[in-house]
Amino acid sequence: MGLGEKFAIVAFGDAASEVLETFLKPTAKLCALVAYYPSAIPAPGTKFPGSVRLTVHLAGNSQGVRKTPEILGIQGKRKTVRKRQATSIGTGGMTSLSYPSYVYEAEPGFAEHDLDEYDKVADRLAWTRSLATVRKGFGAEVELEKIWEEHVELEFSKKNAEATMSTMVAKPYVNHVPTLTGGIGSKDLTRFYAHFFIPANPPSLNMRLVSRTIGVDRVVDELVLSFTHTQPMSWMLPGVPATYKRVEIALVSVVCIRGGKLCHEHIYWDQASVLVQIGLLDPALVPHKWRGKVDRLPVAGREAARKVLDEESEPSNELIPEW
Repeated sequence: MGLGEKFAIVAFGDAASEVLETFLKPTAKLCALVAYYPSAIPAPGTKFPGSVRLTVHLAGNSQGVRKTPEILGIQGKRKTVRKRQATSIGTGGMTSLSYPSYVYEAEPGFAEHDLDEYDKVADRLAWTRSLATVRKGFGAEVELEKIWEEHVELEFSKKNAEATMSTMVAKPYVNHVPTLTGGIGSKDLTRFYAHFFIPANPPSLNMRLVSRTIGVDRVVDELVLSFTHTQPMSWMLPGVPATYKRVEIALVSVVCIRGGKLCHEHIYWDQASVLVQIGLLDPALVPHKWRGKVDRLPVAGREAARKVLDEESEPSNELIPEW
């Protein structure tokens, strides 16, 4: 390798175990190491060189742990001992090991598409962490915000379905979670944008960005969406004619970007709040069998969105009877 050049290693299974052991000692040109479900891992207190960015992805209920016994200062033969999987903290699977590692509710092989053990959720989560590790190792930065803003410009300002699709990968998918609208693949998404999304947004539609979080491969927007329901909106209110009601709703968009193009988008909002605001859901109409036990449905209208913009605009805990 040339002067100043670096390399990274991504290894799986037994190979992952070997590289974890091999690179315990400093290596000038190794900048990042990612180990997927190694058959054996270093002892919990092991320290890796500070020059190497490391992430270990663990799977299964137990793990081989490599130890080197030491008697009177003399190291014995290295051996592998089976132990129960490292416990994780929080909801992200982060372990308490001294080196960066995560536990997944999946079997070894979860990141390999051609195996029966492949697990889409675990694979995607591990991919993001692996990408972060490698980018940090090489000191690489990618401008995700501009890619996302250009997509939004084509979608909402230019209102051009074909141009919008040009900012996406060959097989993208979009899911508006509350209504399951969107599509998978270029053909369905082009049709969706051209006929059911772009022309279905009323002229009064306004989006106000509240916060934006930019990760290694995705952009998460927290927005407040407001509009007057003057026309059918197939993506948010499929099958519902115009009600001419004013709607204000908090919305979260999670966009994944790969290779400079949008890969997928998940959009979340409180559909009950939308239905309350257009008059299709009355919080006072409690189902008959629950009357006497429930005074009103625990849903909020536009005040929910307003509290996102200003936390002091509405009181908290008003729906808790005991408050």
